[in-house]
Amino acid sequence: MSKTSANTGESTAYDNGGQYSRTSILRYEQVFGAGYVSTGGPETTEYLCKKLGSAARQGMRVLDVGSGIGGAAFHLARTYGAHVLGVDLAPEMLNIAHERAVEFKGPGSCEFKLGDVLTEPFAHKFDLIWSRDALMHLPDKPHLFKRLFDLTAPGGALVITDYARGETGSYNNPAFDAYIKATGYHVVSPREYGKFLEGAGYVSVDVEDATSRFVDILRRESERLKLNRSHFLTLFSESDLDYLVERWSMKDGFCEAGAMKWGIYVAHKPK
Repeated sequence: MSKTSANTGESTAYDNGGQYSRTSILRYEQVFGAGYVSTGGPETTEYLCKKLGSAARQGMRVLDVGSGIGGAAFHLARTYGAHVLGVDLAPEMLNIAHERAVEFKGPGSCEFKLGDVLTEPFAHKFDLIWSRDALMHLPDKPHLFKRLFDLTAPGGALVITDYARGETGSYNNPAFDAYIKATGYHVVSPREYGKFLEGAGYVSVDVEDATSRFVDILRRESERLKLNRSHFLTLFSESDLDYLVERWSMKDGFCEAGAMKWGIYVAHKPK
């Protein structure tokens, strides 16, 4: 079963300067995999579910923050019979998720809503808060994590992947700083990220500096894109292809320089 809604005002609409236009989203999906606009696509989803262990349980209520076009939400619903509410600020992400939801058949359910997790009212708390490469858009991490903690049911869990930076003073890379500024991202080191989660009240916070995993995924995604060049060019332009190849190479270089990192975080709310 699936349900869709888009009943918030235009003031919440967000496309990050065109980064999340329909064309850009579908272009990203060609790299990440069907249903995804985040690093590693379904591979990362399966990895996160393994990290969650028994915290990922049948029939759980899930809040997917920055749910994108729905790949993870559909996986959680199919695999665990989860009842997933996906919230995103990008209207075109939601439009595509709604289209894909038409084909979804349970177990579980998926609902997608245009809204801001910081202010959106929710009818209940969630057994699992899930977010993939989305929270770098939000500047006030302590406020964000306090809000997510409040939305987590007692005994519930949180799992996040997010872009990060190296420790302050550990690198000198003006190009990375310019990239972060241009994209409007707000990133901290994985260590700082974990401290913010603990400060919000989460316990058993597991911080994984997954940068080496990120680089491996980047390189495989880039190679897959090149191998599928002919198919890609039936859908998009040569300049689209060049943009993605150059972007992936750029992020690889930032990671090699120690400037960019990728963190995976699992945390729990006390019962």
